[in-house]
Amino acid sequence: MNMRTKPSPNLRRSGVALVALSLLLPSGIAGAAEPAAPSNAPAAGESPSADAPPAAPLTPGQICSAAYERMQTEKLAGHYVAASAAALECSQLQCNAAIAKECLSFYGALEADTPTLVFSARKAEGGELTDVRVEMDGKLVAEQLTGRPFALDPGPHEFVFIHPQRGRMQVSETARVGDHARVVEATFADPFAKSADLTPALPLRKPGGVPVMTYVLGGVGLVGLGSFVYFRVRGVNDYNEYNATCSPACNPSDVDAVRQKFTISYVSLGVGIAGVAGAGLVYLLSPGRHGRGAVQASVAPRGDGAMAGLKTTF
Repeated sequence: MNMRTKPSPNLRRSGVALVALSLLLPSGIAGAAEPAAPSNAPAAGESPSADAPPAAPLTPGQICSAAYERMQTEKLAGHYVAASAAALECSQLQCNAAIAKECLSFYGALEADTPTLVFSARKAEGGELTDVRVEMDGKLVAEQLTGRPFALDPGPHEFVFIHPQRGRMQVSETARVGDHARVVEATFADPFAKSADLTPALPLRKPGGVPVMTYVLGGVGLVGLGSFVYFRVRGVNDYNEYNATCSPACNPSDVDAVRQKFTISYVSLGVGIAGVAGAGLVYLLSPGRHGRGAVQASVAPRGDGAMAGLKTTF
């Protein structure tokens, strides 16, 4: 007699549960380990799609804040012109009232501190030029001269003035804080002017040499001394001769002639001494020796001798 035992209902339900669990476990684990990527995300190594939405534009508040920060940064760097532009940008009505007020105050202070220059060009022969281009630090800043002030950052700058016919002129200038409308001028030579003779004029004498006036006065002095000797000797000889032959009853005219010779000898002696002395003084006071000015000397005879004059300009 064959007897079959029926499984318990609880055991049958447990087996079904185990089978179902074994079928579900692999797919559930895989799904948890690798989540599905979004359908619109680009795959690895691929560039973003051209249809991707562009970045959102900056709001007025963000623009004002960026300009406010740029204003302070440029001012600290010494870029007054860029700082003024940023201050003007953040002082608009769409900006925050507090920021706009501070930027407006900052802009006024920068306007007072930012240096400005006025460019000018002239002809060497006279007259102004306007068809001149100006470069600053290698960049063109003016196509022609208008007379209006040009704002720039403080510090040293190199300017080049360019004229179509007269060439280029370079000028170095240092812009200073608060310096307004200072004129920077370039003078161009005349391109049609004849070249000047650059041969230096020969000096009348070499530095330290003997002045011409020294020779003149020395010659006058020597002539005066020579004349003194001549008339003195003649006068003494005539006096001795008349004294030995006719004294005391000599002819009055002969006596007067002897006296005249003595008078001329005295005058000649004075002229000679004055001339020699003047020559020495002119030499000692000449500009080539001590850096003094011009020297003027004069000698004038008098009845009882001579009068010498000396004038020097320092």
